[in-house]
Amino acid sequence: MAEEGLPGVRIDRIAAGLGVSKGSFHHHFDGAAAYRLSLLERYETQAVAAMERATADASAGGLEQLDALVASLERLYDARIETALRAWAIHDADAQRVMAGIDRARLAMLQEIWADIVPDPRTARTAALIPHLIVIGASASPTTAQDLAAVMRLLARVAPAIPELPGDAPI
Repeated sequence: MAEEGLPGVRIDRIAAGLGVSKGSFHHHFDGAAAYRLSLLERYETQAVAAMERATADASAGGLEQLDALVASLERLYDARIETALRAWAIHDADAQRVMAGIDRARLAMLQEIWADIVPDPRTARTAALIPHLIVIGASASPTTAQDLAAVMRLLARVAPAIPELPGDAPI
């Protein structure tokens, strides 16, 4: 997937890469569609678990969790996979569902972190959207994990300066 995107997810290539016959592959999966669904579900499980692990050790919360997340970014973000999955999700309902699940988990985690940094829930959501949307945008351009981490480190440095939004102020 990381090398060639969805076109590389073919039974003959996967079987050859694993050193098994196509028949053996079909013994484990009921065709390419079942394999792709399994691949998507496994990726979602691993991606969400990796995000949770990245912030779990930061017991102080808030900025410490944000720093832990940024420090883990190179393990959490692979531009090739993120780009391939988002492209796949454009025309495949299963891929779209999985990416939506990953996005929901990512945004919820970020919003929880920001809620410890800024007291207003609306401001926390808006602040969480910034890194979330940066990651989505980075998947549409040739952005390395290192560049993305540098952007996130800068964002973490300016985080304490984000004011609380008054009452019904437009965002």
